[in-house]
Formats: sequence, C-alpha cells, structure tokens
Amino acid sequence: MHVIEYKGYQIKPHAQFPTSYIVVTAGRGGKIPDVMAGMFTSPTFVKTLIDMYLDGKPSKDNNNDKDVNKGRS
Repeated sequence: MHVIEYKGYQIKPHAQFPTSYIVVTAGRGGKIPDVMAGMFTSPTFVKTLIDMYLDGKPSKDNNNDKDVNKGRS
C-alpha cells in the first residue's frame, strides 16, 4: 500500500477499491473535513483539494487588530 503524506493528511488507496483514494489525518485523532470525506480518483486531485481547503481556512492568528471600545462613549 502506497501512502502519501501531504500537509498533515495522509492520502492512501481504499482497502476495497485500490484504484480510489481516501484521506485520513496524519498522526493520532483528528477529524477529516466534510469536503475531504469520500473516495477520490487520483492523489493529485486530493492534493489540490487539500490546498484549496487550507487556503480557505482562517489562520490561527491571535492578533486582534480590531479597535475595542470598553466603557461608554
């Protein structure tokens, strides 16, 4: 079985349908986003899908650039 690790996810052939690919998380635990659930026809398509998902996902920046008004104005 040929497993490809890509940006925190693993792309591997489906056990019953080896010409199709599935996505699992690399490491322990974690949830696969709904858009990556299912079977795919090529690892290249899955990589593109992962890139699109990660590009659209908000970053985990904790910088609050908003002006906060505390108290009465």
